[in-house]
Amino acid sequence: MFNDQKQYLQQYQVVSDMICISILYFVLTPFLLKITIYFPFSVLIEPKLITEFYKTPLYFKLSPIMILIPFFLFVLKRYENAGIQKTGMIFYQTFCLSFICAGFLFFVFSILNSHVISNIFFSVGSGILLWFALILNRSHIAYLIKNSSSNQNLIKHILIVGTGDKAVSIAMYIKFHPGTGLRLVGFLTQNENEIGSKIENKPVLGKVRDVGEIIQNNYMDCVLYAGEPEYEQDYIFLFTACSVRGVDFATTKPIPKYDSTSHIQIFQENINSLPIKIIKFICHNSRHLFLKRMFDLITSVILIGVSLPLWIVIALSIKLTSPGPVFFRQKRIGKYGRIFILYKFRSMVKNAENFQDELQHLNEMDGPAFKIKNDPRLTITGRFLRKTSLDELPQLLNVFKGDISLVGPRPAIEKEVLLYHPWERKRLSVTQGITCIWQISGRNTIKFDEWMKLDLMYIENWSLASDYKILIKTVPAVLFRKGAY
Repeated sequence: MFNDQKQYLQQYQVVSDMICISILYFVLTPFLLKITIYFPFSVLIEPKLITEFYKTPLYFKLSPIMILIPFFLFVLKRYENAGIQKTGMIFYQTFCLSFICAGFLFFVFSILNSHVISNIFFSVGSGILLWFALILNRSHIAYLIKNSSSNQNLIKHILIVGTGDKAVSIAMYIKFHPGTGLRLVGFLTQNENEIGSKIENKPVLGKVRDVGEIIQNNYMDCVLYAGEPEYEQDYIFLFTACSVRGVDFATTKPIPKYDSTSHIQIFQENINSLPIKIIKFICHNSRHLFLKRMFDLITSVILIGVSLPLWIVIALSIKLTSPGPVFFRQKRIGKYGRIFILYKFRSMVKNAENFQDELQHLNEMDGPAFKIKNDPRLTITGRFLRKTSLDELPQLLNVFKGDISLVGPRPAIEKEVLLYHPWERKRLSVTQGITCIWQISGRNTIKFDEWMKLDLMYIENWSLASDYKILIKTVPAVLFRKGAY
């Protein structure tokens, strides 16, 4: 597992452990108190504790300390071995955390109650419940790493340049160690006769010089040069191709010279004891990316909950004014080319996509994008939804799932992405989003090339603060319908 994956996993575990402890503290322990009266030995427990304990203000005042215990352990670097997903380590880590939490609960109980047997019972009982919850949580994370093929931060998809012994050795290691979170996309070769064949059940996708087209047509995070001598003539070409498209480049060889003004970061990693260097052309702090994901998750849940009555009204309006489904589902291209289903409220007639070719002469956007100001396919309700951007509300479900973010380049459809110039492909090197600089700068009034440049400017200068500014500016842009069709 690479360092950026480990860092993200550590943060993922800390937050999920905090959630488990919160559930224990506010749900399971009070529940344990309530059902105690049905236990045969309930006579040993002070009745006042059962009825009033968890209502005590001090219990809630001390809750932040309890909930933040994983954070304190993280600061003390107790999550450093997060990449190890062996069963023994899972049991050991969760037991230690449960023991610390049970000890803290015993301390809290002792302050509020002098009945030692009661304090021991509830502390140990709560600790056991937490231990089971943490084991399930860690086991789920381990399962996700070993079996998931699309998680954008825990899984890395690698294209290997070469088909020789070193390349096969790397492929075999990735194949038999899914817990590393590495996934093999395929191989590049110099021998045209190898194209279409399989190595370790993965295809040889094309020749080295086809790397741009292969990146365009496949979901991958990294191109790994295996260091075989016959491929050295294409070394600089591969490096440049990855640089232009924003795809990570890994190599077993010295790093080629590059423009010192370029924003790149270099990391030393290992695959099966083979030292490699990973060059990242898009440099975003993994901790900040995790905070961005947490903000997306929490905000999407809140916004879905608050706007749910509006969803019902819109759904009824769509059904009453035009035949067809309430939601419009469309395949879109996400980070590094991953295909996902984007949700919207349907604003057009049923099967509207089938009529796009007939309306191509009315397209008001240059480049691959397709937009018509007065699109004849819009329904009565759909016209209002488009003007107010309410048709995009269901995309909060995509944000919740992690397909997209609240802020990021707009996800395009596949046929548009296939027409991208190589430098435009770089906009796929981050998680796509609902709103970005394009939305607050005029939307459909902006030419396609300028739109792409705005997205790249956002990517190269990204920060959490910039996301918050864009979100704030999106509100008036939507309210005043700036550039909306």
